[in-house]
Amino acid sequence: MRFLSLRSLKRRWFMQSWLVLILSALLSAQSMAQRSAPWVGDTFDGGSCRGQGQGFGPFDYLGRGALADKLELVERYHFTTDMEQLRGRSRDLLANLDYTLRAWPNHHRALNAMIRHQLSLDSNQRFMLRDLDIPPVECYLQRATNFSPNDDMAYMLMGLLSHRQGYNERADAAYKRAVDLAPHNLQAKYNYGLFLLDMGKNNEAKKYADAVYAAGFPLQGLKKRLAEEE
Repeated sequence: MRFLSLRSLKRRWFMQSWLVLILSALLSAQSMAQRSAPWVGDTFDGGSCRGQGQGFGPFDYLGRGALADKLELVERYHFTTDMEQLRGRSRDLLANLDYTLRAWPNHHRALNAMIRHQLSLDSNQRFMLRDLDIPPVECYLQRATNFSPNDDMAYMLMGLLSHRQGYNERADAAYKRAVDLAPHNLQAKYNYGLFLLDMGKNNEAKKYADAVYAAGFPLQGLKKRLAEEE
């Protein structure tokens, strides 16, 4: 009977371990790509969320490290620096942001750019959304959280939009979900604190302020507003 040396056993174990890790990564990437990302929920004015069908993807932005080639492909051609900075014709911006978000439903930076762009449109410009089959940005956010329900940043962005638009119950629920999912997310706690101040809940806001500043959060707006309220 032939016995393997200790060195051979270690080498075989090492190779098997790497094969398991590679296979796991491939299966994880495949599963992230195969999940569906339907349009769900309602617009702020009560309509059903509808948008264009799925093309490339969908991929979960939380797993972007394992899908770097697919992310790079979309960002190179559709989510360029100009798109993120909202430079260019509105129709081009909307088309490219929509493509990015249909491929990567919870792409944080693209969601933020879509929020900023749609908030910048006046009532006379909103016809572009209908002409291009672009839903309101709250639909992208609901699609993102449905697709990746553990993504705290997507919930935080929903909180920001809802707060900005005056849908306070939605904002409160979204911020709470973001903080529950990621207690370490200082940005979510900071923005939730600002929201609570606007709701007149100063004591609750102070708890979040104490937490974020104890952890070294740099933005001072929440602290200054609390000082003004005293």
